[in-house]
Amino acid sequence: MKNSKLLFLVATVSSVALLQGCTPKTAGADSSYLNKNRGAAGAQISASEAEQYSRQQGLTADEIRLENMKRHQTTDSIEEGSSAAKSAVDAIDSVKGLLGL
Repeated sequence: MKNSKLLFLVATVSSVALLQGCTPKTAGADSSYLNKNRGAAGAQISASEAEQYSRQQGLTADEIRLENMKRHQTTDSIEEGSSAAKSAVDAIDSVKGLLGL
């Protein structure tokens, strides 16, 4: 249980860090970010390239969210399986106790 909580914490922290890296605010000196904010004058890439870059950033963030969802589903299914196994062992122990074994 402690391992799964630790895994969940690590996954959450990692996903937050990755998602923050995909925001336009952290793009820094990235040319599409600069072009969007300073207008067409002095642009280093075309408007269509800037749109493509923006779409790619959105798709990357979507992929990260999907991977995190998959990871959470896997973790949940593992926890459910271990919980079911523990319940079965507890039931067997109860029956043994009733029978005096």
